[in-house]
Amino acid sequence: MRESEERYQHLVHMLPDGLIVVLEGDIVFANHAMLTMLGISNLDDIIGDPINKFIHSEYLERFPAMINYLIIEANPSTFTYYELLRLDQQTIEVEMRAVAVKFDGKNAVQLIIHDITKQKRMEASLHEKDYLYKSLMENVVAGVFVGQSNKIVYANPYLAEMYGYTLEEMYELTSSDLVSMDEINHHRNEIMHGSAIGLNQFPLKCTGRKKDGSIIYLEGNTSIIMFNGQLSLLGTIQDVTFKREKENLLRDNANLYQKIIKFVPEPIVISDQGIVLYANKLALHALGIEPGKEVIGRSVFEFIHPSHHASSLEQMDLIMSSDEPTSFVERVLVRPDGQLLDVEISSIRINNYLGKDVMLSVIRDLTDRKRSEEVLIRSEKLSAIGQLAAGVAHEIRNPLTALKGFTQLLSSKYPENPHYFSIMANEIDRITLIVNEFMTLAKPHFANYRSEPLEPILRSVLSLLETQAILINVELKVCFDHTRPSIFCNVDQLKQVFLNIIKNALEAMPQGGEVVVTVASLEDGFVHIRIIDGGPGIPEELISKIGEPFLTTKEKGTGLGIMISNRIIEAHKGTLQISSVMNEGTVVEIMLPVEHQLTIGLG
Repeated sequence: MRESEERYQHLVHMLPDGLIVVLEGDIVFANHAMLTMLGISNLDDIIGDPINKFIHSEYLERFPAMINYLIIEANPSTFTYYELLRLDQQTIEVEMRAVAVKFDGKNAVQLIIHDITKQKRMEASLHEKDYLYKSLMENVVAGVFVGQSNKIVYANPYLAEMYGYTLEEMYELTSSDLVSMDEINHHRNEIMHGSAIGLNQFPLKCTGRKKDGSIIYLEGNTSIIMFNGQLSLLGTIQDVTFKREKENLLRDNANLYQKIIKFVPEPIVISDQGIVLYANKLALHALGIEPGKEVIGRSVFEFIHPSHHASSLEQMDLIMSSDEPTSFVERVLVRPDGQLLDVEISSIRINNYLGKDVMLSVIRDLTDRKRSEEVLIRSEKLSAIGQLAAGVAHEIRNPLTALKGFTQLLSSKYPENPHYFSIMANEIDRITLIVNEFMTLAKPHFANYRSEPLEPILRSVLSLLETQAILINVELKVCFDHTRPSIFCNVDQLKQVFLNIIKNALEAMPQGGEVVVTVASLEDGFVHIRIIDGGPGIPEELISKIGEPFLTTKEKGTGLGIMISNRIIEAHKGTLQISSVMNEGTVVEIMLPVEHQLTIGLG
């Protein structure tokens, strides 16, 4: 019996539910699970305590009635909900079942207690979550649906309102009543393919058909879920009809802007915070971008000289804060090949270009204007020099003649010092040369022009300079294209120009080298003559000043030769340009009109 009792007590203590025996209102036994439930560590701490000590006050009144009933009732009771108090006065929720038993020969009650506190909390939490999710679905500003086998098994009010149905009507519809079967099948195929590669969500873009037959555009996401034990499709969608119409309007406006800008006869660039969004063909040409190369997405500062970066940033801030266009501001652009281009730029803010506020810039090439200004300045200088020469050249020549004669007389009288007289004679000759060149600029040269082939004119000049070239070990090369052009000109004046320039090229290479002369007819009606030497080159700071009087790189030069050549070429309605790279050489380019009937001379 003792062994049997020990086994019984061991089994009772191993029960997961609490067990307590109450005799005449006092606790006479409790298992380990009950002690743990009540927060008691030792059985002796509970034996003899009244059971009411651990009954919540709200349940005290009905607890004795239940005990009396159970003493009379022969069968165990069903589980009843109660609330107990732990030793630390915390409330625990339990389900209690009572059984009438004998303890020490007296009638007692055995209570089997199951702690449902966690279960109740979980149920409450689930109820709260269920309410939260339901509230979320009912009030979310998006259409929510669950589809099974081409049927709508759940739809929130927003979806029903979006389609113009009531909720009851929605549940009577099939998916094909709301979206075309072609789009349903297309989306189903995307889901099958995506699921095969492990995707969980699938974007949805489709057109919906409302109750009144009108079409709406929908966008959203879908995913596969289990609903009521079946695989289902959960989706959230938004009506983007207004957004789509707005985008179409913006796109149409942008296309209209682009068409307008495309045909504006000036270089146009549109940028957003310094990033190029659009550039028309004229702008690409101005920036030196080859056709087919992408410029969109590049920074405008790639094409602006670094010295203008700070001022350009300030200008951009000013433009984006005003609706007024800026005045034209001079800038220097840097082309991809490193060439610099003088331009002026005016910009204005454009609102709502593809939904953004952007900057539109108009670019004007200043090359021709600056060239015209240089020509005007040069002409004014020539005019001033001509006026000066006309006033003083004649007065200088007479004293020079006397000085030269007396110098020769003195040299014959004092033969013992020929060196000094030689220096004086050379310097007088030099003054005479300068005066003669002044006279060339000062007096008008009315000459009859006639059509002459260019090749014989050049070859005659080259033959004159061939001996000088051989003496300094310079090779003269000439190359004519197949056209052999004729020009309307004054032969002597053109010979003077070619003689000056080719002679300068030879003198630039005292150690030998090569001078190349090429002639080609262009499609614009001009003949292009290039004279290239391999000399030391001209410093960059002097290039823009070439042609000014007395500006020369030669020890005994006057600088008037280029001035005279410029004037002759301008009288022939042509252009003369000089470019040079240090330690590589100089290129002189002359453009002359073919067969252009000129009737004015130099003057």
